[in-house]
Amino acid sequence: MDIKRHLKSALKQLGFDKPRKAQIIPMNTLDAEQDAIVIAATGSGKQVIYETVGLAHSDKLTIVIEPLLALIYNQVQTLQAHDIPADYIDMTRSKKDISKILNKVRKGKLNFLYVTPEQLQNHSFIETMQHSDIFMVVIDECHSITEWGYTFRDAYLHIGDFIGKLKHKPVICACSATISADSLNIIHDSLHMDKPAVLRSDLRRDNLILLKKDVTCNKKTLEERLEFRIKKLCKLIDKYHKDGSVLIFAQTTTYVDALYNILEEIYPGDVTRYHSRIKPERRKKQLLFDFLQGKRKIMIATSAFSMGIDVADIELVVHFNAPISMTDYIQQIGRAGRDGRKAHCVLFYDQNGDDDTVSDSFIKKVKKQSAKAAKTIKTKRKQVHDFIHSDNCMVSDILEYQGQHEVKTCKRYTACAQKRRNSK
Repeated sequence: MDIKRHLKSALKQLGFDKPRKAQIIPMNTLDAEQDAIVIAATGSGKQVIYETVGLAHSDKLTIVIEPLLALIYNQVQTLQAHDIPADYIDMTRSKKDISKILNKVRKGKLNFLYVTPEQLQNHSFIETMQHSDIFMVVIDECHSITEWGYTFRDAYLHIGDFIGKLKHKPVICACSATISADSLNIIHDSLHMDKPAVLRSDLRRDNLILLKKDVTCNKKTLEERLEFRIKKLCKLIDKYHKDGSVLIFAQTTTYVDALYNILEEIYPGDVTRYHSRIKPERRKKQLLFDFLQGKRKIMIATSAFSMGIDVADIELVVHFNAPISMTDYIQQIGRAGRDGRKAHCVLFYDQNGDDDTVSDSFIKKVKKQSAKAAKTIKTKRKQVHDFIHSDNCMVSDILEYQGQHEVKTCKRYTACAQKRRNSK
């Protein structure tokens, strides 16, 4: 199967000679103005699918809804580098900036507009969009509808209402690598999609080497136990950090700041950080770009950095703390090895209960706002615990969670390697 000439031309403008096999059907489907849910592996080029189709219909606007500002900056920067009219609206833009952007939309001078779901509830934004020629609305990382919509970002549950207010129904594209089977109907209904094509491709990432590391320490104080964990972290960096980048995920902003202060002394000039509490926003943006542009090679971040960020050369991802959900974990390891080279992903866990103490505190805060949300988070955390203590192949467990049954083991994870040796 091939793609049409106008799609090929758009793809070339984005800097690609030809599409990957898994991109062809989604491109053709959206181009034919059929709604689609695209489920594809992290790093498989979902972004290229909707950017190509949106660019092929450059006489109209494509709105891209993203969960994270880091993701918005990353994608808009890439499009602008290819001289494609793209912009974004977020909390850092002044009223004057927003007015100029909406004016460009009215005049048909913008091809792509990136926003968070909260923006869709703004009256002047809605009014502008009702008088604009919109070809497509993209809900990138659409698992956020079920992951976050019922907890702390109910704006995700109202995207369909926004689409319903538009004068002409646009093409709707929802995409993610982590849509669980029971979420599909919720996403479909929530977005008011019209008989969407559900397009799945293989979710395996064979260039990722997944490892679990027990960092339980019998020292009495938390400070000593963290010191032990940091030594393990530095050993991993020294072992696997060659010419690429390193991404370290920590559970809280306090952990991120502490790790940054320590690692900046050990690897001076090479470390940056990213989390929601860094102020002002311009400073946070600069720290992000230092990593995206390769000026600093070691990034320490909370899950605010986890989705869709495209840094080609990440060769090591370390979870300093166990993540709070499997979706977070899959998205975060998905940042690694996007250049196709081998990359290591190491998950730290402990049996002292240190990580659980942090997540318990988070669940307690959430419970004050919503008992249902707290219960949901507890269920997700249990899934992570089961994954950590499973003797199965890590890859098989991850794919099973994503709805892809896999009998072939990765042969590299500790348990898999042991089984392979025993079978010889």
